[in-house]
Amino acid sequence: MPDRATARRASPLLLARLAAPVILALPLALPIALPAAAQPYSPTPQTQRPSAPETPAQARARVENQIKRLHDDLRITPDQAQRWDAFASVMRANADHMDSLYQERAKSFDTMSAVDSMRSYQRIVQAHAEDLQRLVPAFGELYESLSPQQKQTADRLFRYRDRSGMNRQVPHS
Repeated sequence: MPDRATARRASPLLLARLAAPVILALPLALPIALPAAAQPYSPTPQTQRPSAPETPAQARARVENQIKRLHDDLRITPDQAQRWDAFASVMRANADHMDSLYQERAKSFDTMSAVDSMRSYQRIVQAHAEDLQRLVPAFGELYESLSPQQKQTADRLFRYRDRSGMNRQVPHS
């Protein structure tokens, strides 16, 4: 079992796990129209994009489900409700922020030059970092109010696992 110092070093990665499903799922919903000759490979089931982009209502419902699942998994107490609500509010605001950026990108995606596309993606990545700057302190305050058992649960929930279920190795750990 990792010691407390290891868990604290991993906290930024753990927090990224909360935001990552919201942020990373949105590009999968964007349509990409490339001529067949420009496609370097045939998509596999793992790389195929969904047939229909996620609607804003579906995105909000997904975020709400994540918030509820995390609330339930952490067993947030009434004494922790204020800090939890602040954290959940930042999650919702971040999701709305990213959704608006992806909607903006989607509107002009078909006419973007390669440079425009890179700039658009740069704005999204920069916004992601800014959103995490708001999320980390909100979660940090909540985390400090958690019981030792809740902290263990949070540490487990926020550990990044790749799709095969194996822990990713953290560099320099």
